[in-house]
Amino acid sequence: MKKLVAMTLLSGLVASPFALAAGSFDDAEKAIKAGLDYNMTHFRSIEVDDDRDMEIEGWLDDGMYVELDLDHNATIEKEKRRKHDGEIWGLSADDVRAYLEAAHNNGMATIDELEVKANGHVEVEGEDQNGQDLDIRFRVGDRTPVKVDRN
Repeated sequence: MKKLVAMTLLSGLVASPFALAAGSFDDAEKAIKAGLDYNMTHFRSIEVDDDRDMEIEGWLDDGMYVELDLDHNATIEKEKRRKHDGEIWGLSADDVRAYLEAAHNNGMATIDELEVKANGHVEVEGEDQNGQDLDIRFRVGDRTPVKVDRN
């Protein structure tokens, strides 16, 4: 049932009021798809601005670290690549979607940012249905929140 809700939310928001809202889960899905189309294998962050522009960071299949600035249609406006000497870390696209679903299931209505921290946390920031700030922290590998902040 949860998968059905998540898939409906992520792919069927066109008819939803969230589809036009800044920071919708649909915008996050567009960013994920753009990253995959660009050969990103590990996502480190996805950010959706108030004007629905997006930024994604992560690693490509060749080991390069990339930062992509996308417009509201997920068209690449700017890219920055650099060689990364350390270990590659982050989340797969499916894992990003799973954490977004978990954030939604914990009251998040719109998303500002999902970030994977080097300390093993996944932080999702956004707003609840009432427009209140909502920050949810997970541990990598666990979709149960370890901290929920409502401001």
